[in-house]
Amino acid sequence: MDTFKIPKPGESLSDYVLRMRKELNLTQFEVANAAGVHSRSVGKIERGLTRKLSHKTLGGLALALSVPVEYLQAVVRGEASQAMAAIKFCPQCWNPGGAVDSMWGNVRARFCYLCGTQLRSSCTNCGELVVSLRYKFCPLCGKPYKDGGGN
Repeated sequence: MDTFKIPKPGESLSDYVLRMRKELNLTQFEVANAAGVHSRSVGKIERGLTRKLSHKTLGGLALALSVPVEYLQAVVRGEASQAMAAIKFCPQCWNPGGAVDSMWGNVRARFCYLCGTQLRSSCTNCGELVVSLRYKFCPLCGKPYKDGGGN
């Protein structure tokens, strides 16, 4: 798990966005394009001129910086954030875009109780942990989770 992505205690939104952008070696323009926001918005956020973000901007920035939305929400609110736990799912039985079975989330579960397939918790293409199955694809590399995209 990439622990560098976890917001540091007391880290502001501007410091966090700047740190994540630099870790990914992206320009403000590249982050803005990936986030679907105006190119000047990222600069304003990094200079501390923007302290509140809309739902759309939060989601876009999270995708652009490859971090969970919850991390950005925590720094906006000034709260401490903990590492996100990965979500386990069966690549055979999971319906993309649907909820995961609660049995897969059991700490001891390693295989699907329905079909016996090994449960996945990260993208097999890039290794990024699956922290949300709201979408069908890995936000970092774009590979589908169901077709060879998990651990």
